[in-house]
Amino acid sequence: MIEFPSERQARLAMVEVGRRLYARALINGGEGNLSCRLGPRRLLCTPAGVNKGFLSEDLLVVTDMDGEAFHELRQPSSELLLHLACFEEREDCVAVVHAHPPHAVALTLAGEELLPCMPEAVTALGEVPTARYATPGTEKVAEAVRPYLRNSDCVLMERHGALAMGFGHRALFDGCDKMEMIEGVARVQLLASLKRAPTPLSPDERRTLDAQREANLKRVKSPPRPWERDR
Repeated sequence: MIEFPSERQARLAMVEVGRRLYARALINGGEGNLSCRLGPRRLLCTPAGVNKGFLSEDLLVVTDMDGEAFHELRQPSSELLLHLACFEEREDCVAVVHAHPPHAVALTLAGEELLPCMPEAVTALGEVPTARYATPGTEKVAEAVRPYLRNSDCVLMERHGALAMGFGHRALFDGCDKMEMIEGVARVQLLASLKRAPTPLSPDERRTLDAQREANLKRVKSPPRPWERDR
């Protein structure tokens, strides 16, 4: 059973995650957007046209699962359809982080895939496919990523950044950590490619790391312990 965060917890986490993404240069200007489930039919998300590095709790928008805002003065991000696709395809998904990590975007411009070349790339991220380019802010973005969502927690989007799904009671922070890892792996991969083409880990090692990843996911998705509930 999924335990959703309170609205207060989600607002505090969303402001902090926006700040972290901006501080780590994973978003610039009005780029990126965040969402978090508050219950089976309610979402909290970032508003359109706002720098996510300078959010305040009152700027955030509550919507239903059709993307209709409950606040008539503010509208959700134009990329909300992307987030709704994640929630529709993955019942266990509690939050979605969309950012524009520069080295990861550079990989898509070069026509390269994010490789499982380091242990962290497997245990933290799993398989990270690349979705074809689609015009931002349109339903085509959701259509482009939807085929990958059942089997992948993170997806690169050609020329348009990445998305990371978050799970458990710290779902927004989980998604943020994955986004940082995507950028870190992409940066190392590009640096290595200056010398020679990077190679993925062996199939046997990947199977071992996949087992570690499954164990980590069970821990993340388990209900919070009493002392963790207010974090």
